[in-house]
Amino acid sequence: MGVAGCGRMGGSIDDEVIGYDACILPYSHAAAYRAIGNTRVVAAADINPEKLATFSERWKVPSRYMDYREMIEKENLDILSVTTPATLHHEIVTFAANNGVRAIYCEKAMCCSLSEADDMVEACKRNGVKLNVGTLRRFHPGYHAMREFVMNGSIGEPKGAIAYSLGILMHTHSHTVDTIRFLLGDPKANYVQGALSDPEYDKEKNAFKKDPLVAMGYVLFLGEVHGFLSPSIGMYEFEVDCTKGAVRVLDNGTEWELRVLKKGAEKWLLHERSGFPAFDRVSPTVRCIADLVTALETGSETQANPEVGREGMELSVGIALSHLKEGARVHLPLEDRALYIPSH
Repeated sequence: MGVAGCGRMGGSIDDEVIGYDACILPYSHAAAYRAIGNTRVVAAADINPEKLATFSERWKVPSRYMDYREMIEKENLDILSVTTPATLHHEIVTFAANNGVRAIYCEKAMCCSLSEADDMVEACKRNGVKLNVGTLRRFHPGYHAMREFVMNGSIGEPKGAIAYSLGILMHTHSHTVDTIRFLLGDPKANYVQGALSDPEYDKEKNAFKKDPLVAMGYVLFLGEVHGFLSPSIGMYEFEVDCTKGAVRVLDNGTEWELRVLKKGAEKWLLHERSGFPAFDRVSPTVRCIADLVTALETGSETQANPEVGREGMELSVGIALSHLKEGARVHLPLEDRALYIPSH
């Protein structure tokens, strides 16, 4: 395996979250590769020589490169982790897919425009490359338990999902948009509406100067199911409301709650708490990589594949386009594939 980008997600973010119950370690790519046992990082690339040296020494990486292209051309990698800023994801992923890498773990945001996402999807499809986007709640066992309640009908039909999180569009809300879609069973969307806070947009370039802060977002999914992005001081809380109950995760995964309609009070739609099932606390990063390995060995599709990543990105870009149209509904698929939203 090789790693392009030797920063926090590449190999050091675990140090920052020790004692934080919401994070199941290992978190970084390098730590997860080591934990799996049958994977090994043999090469790393970064334009910063100090980061490259620190990463390689910590994780005992034998081969070091200042240019990811040289690494890919020389190392015959099975899997490449792309942990650079999102502004570089398109060029690295397409180069890797076109030059022999068999599987790619690309951090979020997937890229910075839908035209870039289209290129990445096509490059992976053309070359038979497996790819997972690093929207890790899709691999979290707690969120899988939430999704199971929603999808098996035990709490009725889903009517809406809410994400509570304050943050910028591509960096933060790549997580919230993907998680809402995942919890609802990845439904197709009809239209998107949204508003941004003080965005810096260059009309001539059709590009934002920086990743804008989200004021609100709304998605109408097919089947009249609603999705909401609501700014909140609390980071990453999610709720799915169904006709016979609701499930919610609090404080970014430190508490999980199941509520069901109270017997005898269905008329007033009163709920009571029920026990949320215990689940194994297995690292989502490990599960993401294991999913890639399984796809390589069996030919199966990955859970956060390029099409899944692109569909989530389209909702995020739709929120920005709605803002530029003064909050108007923006129907999908989006015609403007070139709008550029940088995420660092």
